[in-house]
Amino acid sequence: MYENNSLIGDWDVLRLVLAIDRHGGVAGAARYMGVTHATISRRLARAEAEAQIIFFERLPAGLRLTAAGQLVLDHARWVEPEFHALERHLVVHEEGLSGPIRLTIPPALIDAQLGTSLSSFAQQYPNIKLEFVGDNNLLNLHQREADVAIRVTREPPETLWGRKLTNQEAGFYASSSWLAQSPLAAGDLTADVPIISFHSWPMAIPQSVQKKCANARVAARTEDMIGAIQLVRAGMGITRMPKAVGDAQPDLSHVEALGWQDYMPIWVLIHPELRKAKRIEAMMRHLVAHFTQEKHRYVTGN
Repeated sequence: MYENNSLIGDWDVLRLVLAIDRHGGVAGAARYMGVTHATISRRLARAEAEAQIIFFERLPAGLRLTAAGQLVLDHARWVEPEFHALERHLVVHEEGLSGPIRLTIPPALIDAQLGTSLSSFAQQYPNIKLEFVGDNNLLNLHQREADVAIRVTREPPETLWGRKLTNQEAGFYASSSWLAQSPLAAGDLTADVPIISFHSWPMAIPQSVQKKCANARVAARTEDMIGAIQLVRAGMGITRMPKAVGDAQPDLSHVEALGWQDYMPIWVLIHPELRKAKRIEAMMRHLVAHFTQEKHRYVTGN
């Protein structure tokens, strides 16, 4: 049907079409691939020109797959698992400690201590190139959106292999200046307790707090923990966060009267086929050592 079929074996073109489709357009694909909007636009235009095929219609509302583009997308989805399987096999059989590691970490976990530890890893293994993706979502490790994922979860996917790095406890934190003026500082649990919640936190007021504080209430709700922390800084109320996150905020203080609650543990996860890849093994060992040494920052009594 088409004179130029070279694109069928060009994984870069197929991956580009997949990224644009999966991430909602050029901007999303650019964010995912770590390049600029203009770079993705140029790559798409060049791929279409070389293939002599228009993959996407340019509409005021964005891009829309053409019939030919849909065929290319279907083919890309079909060959993708085999391509990633080949990539994983090549990683395992590579000699020496070199090559890239794409590491995804929730933004709230990236603190000075972990940053220093990863910097030490980079110095120890100068031929391993680290790529960081700050994301709360579990990227698809089967599609190699990342090689190593640090995630906060009670139930890691059964299709991945990993280790629990540490348990966690959480507590309520307030602006130090706000807490100094609140009866909560003196342990008065009859006081008004405005709580800042966020969407990924299903129970804004834990039962243990409800039993202690009859006047606990949700004062506001944000998209994520980072937004909640900003409102707490502004003196709007208190919010719950993991001990390591809260203690790292110099202007926040733990509300001792509300104690500590069990929180989701931290895991490191990889695709099972990468277990014997030397650079992945090195990263896993490094992360286990770091979190073992820093365990006191995540739970009390250690």
